[in-house]
Amino acid sequence: MTNYKPSLERLSQLITLLKDSACRRMTRQLLNMGTDPTQIMEVCQKSLIDIGHKYETGEYFIAGLIMAGDIMKQIIDMVMPYVKTPQVPSGRGKVLIGTVAGDIHDLGKNMAGAMLTTYGYDVKDLGVDVRPEQFLEETWRFQPHIIGLSSLMTSGHGALTQTVQLIRQQVPLEARPIIFISGAMIIESVKKRSGADYVVNNVAETVFLCERVMLEAKGEQNAKQPAAK
Repeated sequence: MTNYKPSLERLSQLITLLKDSACRRMTRQLLNMGTDPTQIMEVCQKSLIDIGHKYETGEYFIAGLIMAGDIMKQIIDMVMPYVKTPQVPSGRGKVLIGTVAGDIHDLGKNMAGAMLTTYGYDVKDLGVDVRPEQFLEETWRFQPHIIGLSSLMTSGHGALTQTVQLIRQQVPLEARPIIFISGAMIIESVKKRSGADYVVNNVAETVFLCERVMLEAKGEQNAKQPAAK
């Protein structure tokens, strides 16, 4: 067997080829070399897009997606202890996440949920194939500041729109959470059509936008409070 020098590019190739043990070995080598763990997570996301394309074109089937999910989970479990996060208190905000109806992809969602948790957010994950009504019910129950809807497949775009529109229609403006949508095939036109607030393309952007949204919300709340006499 050919020995490859550890590299992010090679890790991406191994993930896309669904080489389970080789992926773990390469990840361990990269971490031992001092590779930035966020770069490894970015490689995972790039590979996720490639795997999604292979599924869309019929090169991979459901079994391939399940195997990819297992590989990604193992990599995330290896990488997360190396992620340096600021010392922050819990309770920074509530985030409700899930993969929309008709889609069983959860890799990017799981990565975002793990990272947000380390940053002090209260994250509730509804899992995969979540109906619009389930998102609405949990919005009333959990009262999140932010909702993250994920869909890897273009077939899930309809469910994205249905979910966003249902929440927009049923939740009053003053209690309405900010809605993010994400996925390999999500572009600006999908955001406009669905009515979502933001498109996020990677884990780092998700965390950054959550921080910005919560900072803006805190500023608005302070502005509404009467000045101390």
